[in-house]
Amino acid sequence: MLLAIRQPFFLSLNPSMTFVGLLEGIGGFNGIMNPISQLTGGWLSDRKGRKRFVVIASLFVISAMIFFLIAGYTKLAFFLIPAMLFFGASAISWPSFDSIIAESVSEEKIAISYSIFMFAGVFPGIFAPFLGGKIADLFGYLPVFSLGIFIEILCLILIVLYLKETLFVKNKERSNFSQFLILLKDSFKIPKILRNFYIATIVDIFVWGLGSSILFGMLRKTFNFSVSQIGILTCMISISWAITQIPVGRLIEKFGCKIFLILSELIGVITMFGFLISTKYEHFLIFAFSWGMVASTWVPAMKTLVANSVDKTKRAEAIGKLSFFRGLFGFPAPFIGGILFDNFGFKIPILANLIGAFIAAILIYFLIHESPKGNLAYKTQ
Repeated sequence: MLLAIRQPFFLSLNPSMTFVGLLEGIGGFNGIMNPISQLTGGWLSDRKGRKRFVVIASLFVISAMIFFLIAGYTKLAFFLIPAMLFFGASAISWPSFDSIIAESVSEEKIAISYSIFMFAGVFPGIFAPFLGGKIADLFGYLPVFSLGIFIEILCLILIVLYLKETLFVKNKERSNFSQFLILLKDSFKIPKILRNFYIATIVDIFVWGLGSSILFGMLRKTFNFSVSQIGILTCMISISWAITQIPVGRLIEKFGCKIFLILSELIGVITMFGFLISTKYEHFLIFAFSWGMVASTWVPAMKTLVANSVDKTKRAEAIGKLSFFRGLFGFPAPFIGGILFDNFGFKIPILANLIGAFIAAILIYFLIHESPKGNLAYKTQ
């Protein structure tokens, strides 16, 4: 519900796409808070357990929406900064969620389990973004944030009551701050077997940050789409993601991860080309559907490859370290994309995204090697 209205809301307080890119660079999917939170959450989760960090993340989301409300009431864009800091910090739970899934099933079921979990997460996106956009168009942005706070409180109650801890053999290493600083330093020491994987996925997150991460704001400014229309676009992405997610998970189990990482980038190239040549809302609806397939093919393949390549007691930490390293290189991209838009218009950030996705596909093909067991290997088997 919030995804569709967030960037239009930002623009209502500050009309600069550079500012929107800055906010996304702080706490959006590619934002700097995202990798810091995942690194911290992954390290602590392996030592303290999974559930508590899911609870903490929910509290962060509630805090973010409170600051969104304050920004809306005061008409001060400054309050968007702490809102996005909290929003990005909610990623502290992502390594815990990934590990809960991996620890709840057998190894051969990890890929399909990720897909089922993502389907459950994406399913509300089939209708919620349109609902949020419609409410925003009719009554303004603030009722959407108020409703979001209410829903997140309900989610928090359900998490506390029903989510079960899955980590019973905890990492026995000390969990003081000095040990975390060692982890932070070690995050820049990439194991040889992961080096090529890091390079390819770093390119991926940067290029997708240039265009897609600020797309809704660019559409609002360039084509003056209503918030409801942006909500429908988001719904179309979610529909595509939902209906392809579980079949993709089963195909990953059969054919491996690498081919779907490449396929994701190539679908992305087609999608960005479609956005580049589109001039009508209906055109964007068509290519929004293919955009959903970019995510449904990429996320379970990447997570499965990482989960299969590390020890169980290091799984959340490994996911967090990868996200941290990706985020360090990815967080400037939305800001750069915003600058490109403000100076050159809609097509340049999209074109940069298109070219970058094609380069990422080539890098994945040549640099990432997967063994028949579904884990990373030094050379193609």
